[in-house]
Amino acid sequence: MIDTHAHLHFPQFDEDREEIIRECENKLDAVITVGGDLEDSKKAVELAMSSRKIYASVGIHPHEAKNYSEKDYDRIVEISKSSPKVVALGEMGLDFYRNLSSKEKQYEIFEMQIEAARELNLPVIIHSRNAGKETASFIRTKFKGIKGVLHCFSGDKELLKAALDEGLYISYAGIVTYPKNSELRETLKYVPSSRLLIETDSPYLAPQPVRGKRNKPAYVAYVAMTIAKELGLSFLDIDRMTSLNAKRLFGLSLTEEEKKERLAYTVGNKLYVNLTSKCPCSCKFCFRGKEDFILGYNLNLRREPIPEEYMYRIKNPGIYDEIVFCGYGEPFERFDVLKKVAEWIRKMGGKHLRVDTCGLGYLITGRENILDELKGLIDTFNVSVNASAPEEYYEIVRPKFGSGSWESLLKFIKDAKRKGFKVIISAVNYPGFNEKAFIDLANRLQVDFKIRNFKRFGKWEE
Repeated sequence: MIDTHAHLHFPQFDEDREEIIRECENKLDAVITVGGDLEDSKKAVELAMSSRKIYASVGIHPHEAKNYSEKDYDRIVEISKSSPKVVALGEMGLDFYRNLSSKEKQYEIFEMQIEAARELNLPVIIHSRNAGKETASFIRTKFKGIKGVLHCFSGDKELLKAALDEGLYISYAGIVTYPKNSELRETLKYVPSSRLLIETDSPYLAPQPVRGKRNKPAYVAYVAMTIAKELGLSFLDIDRMTSLNAKRLFGLSLTEEEKKERLAYTVGNKLYVNLTSKCPCSCKFCFRGKEDFILGYNLNLRREPIPEEYMYRIKNPGIYDEIVFCGYGEPFERFDVLKKVAEWIRKMGGKHLRVDTCGLGYLITGRENILDELKGLIDTFNVSVNASAPEEYYEIVRPKFGSGSWESLLKFIKDAKRKGFKVIISAVNYPGFNEKAFIDLANRLQVDFKIRNFKRFGKWEE
């Protein structure tokens, strides 16, 4: 687990800093101690040099902007280059709550640090308080090619949209655990798994179970537990996802296991089987081509493994609540492998097999007997329809088969239901999605439906 934002060099830790650092080294993978001005950043760098698991950022907080000017640009660069343990610039940004520096000065120093990050090729850590609209506008106009994280996200939807559109990460701190912050927890559903981070902002903002105490990096586990509960995932899922995301953003070394392309992977107690990276659809909302790492796994296969490789990795399929053929691409692109692996899973005691599909199996395989071949192997088809009418379907899903795809999709759904499979149709509630019409379609087809939250992997308009 990685605490992506702490202030271990602050005086609140003077009395027991060595003890806190030992705890970090024993319980966490890494901690980033974040600078607030240039002298403070030097202390952060010095502390990072003393421990293998502590890293530092160099930055000027908006409160301190009044004490700096563009003449300090070279100092930022110099301090950042002073140690390989510097992994980011920040925290920087806009704070119109206390206004300890003028707005003009805050903008000036924010932009200066963005230019330094561009030169140094480092990600940035962004602070925004009572300045959501202004920070969103700044990100949209100044962040081309800049990586970074919106730290201690507080729930501003316009800011969330701008950050995700520009490829930034979103970090949640202890405030997400506070009972009154249900609206903040709701925003978790819209953040892609590949962009989620966790932090403490210690010594401040202690999570609810230890509220009122001095915060410390180990308490990041409480943040992870709250997020896991909200998203219906396990604590280990959140640990895996956020740790990998932090390493990717801040340039920390990935383990060989983290780098590995995943043929099979677990989420909770479900096993997912990733057969291919190919898909006949190019859905406007899809992560394919934008992200390789989803749910803490590298899912973009550069080759197509043989069935025996899946059998070797799955080993004991009977231990899982459900086994789902779903990954980076469309399972029916490798129908023969799907069938062979499913047969082996059944033989080895696997239960509750599901295929998540675009529903174009007939067109992909050129055959209409495929459902008969899967009888007794697959229990459920979750068909990603993502539309309620042909016009909407072709605009959003964009199947390569063109005209006739909608009709083939509906035939697959009807045939699967008639042949005794459980069928669920699903959709993403992207901007402009007609939820009522989609539910009406499910009712006409007499199948269950599921509507998934839209997650921004880039500007929807583009």
